Amino acid sequence: MRWIFFVILAWLLVVLQTTIGRLLMYDGLTIGTIGPDLVAPLAVFLSLCVRRSKDAVIAACLLGFMLDLTTAGANGSVAVVGPMAIGYAVAGTMLFHVREAFFRERLGTQVLLTLGFGLIAHGTWVSLQSLLAYGQTSWGEYGRMLLQAAAISGCSAVLAPLEFYLLNKAEGWLVPLPAGRVRRRR
Repeated sequence: MRWIFFVILAWLLVVLQTTIGRLLMYDGLTIGTIGPDLVAPLAVFLSLCVRRSKDAVIAACLLGFMLDLTTAGANGSVAVVGPMAIGYAVAGTMLFHVREAFFRERLGTQVLLTLGFGLIAHGTWVSLQSLLAYGQTSWGEYGRMLLQAAAISGCSAVLAPLEFYLLNKAEGWLVPLPAGRVRRRR
């Protein structure tokens, strides 16, 4: 994996999510603000493309850590750095181990895997945030946050094919080919 380009791309996506991504947010629901997670499709893409599980886990953990640094007052007034990194690492690991069962070029695969990744990552994040804010989160609030996480995952899945298209163009910069292999044109 080419880590320097990965860090630049990850930083760019986090900046896009915290600036322009705010325009894609919708706040009129009872479950709270929802919008796409622009970083999740990159984690899914890398979990499908890298050769070693260690690369997928480290990349997903770094992406989650970068997102953790952008959250302020995630659950009430408590914001803990680490739960999103753990959620992304768990989801990235699981996705890496089941990737052989899917065709990564298919539109349905991209949507389904991004949805599943988001459900696992954001569900883990909500659960850990609620546990770490012991006594501040009721069961009703926890259920509402899980519904919000599912809606965020759905929004991310809808935008995933566009991001996959762009990431396929930059795949050679992110993941080097094994020696003697030629990248096919798309």
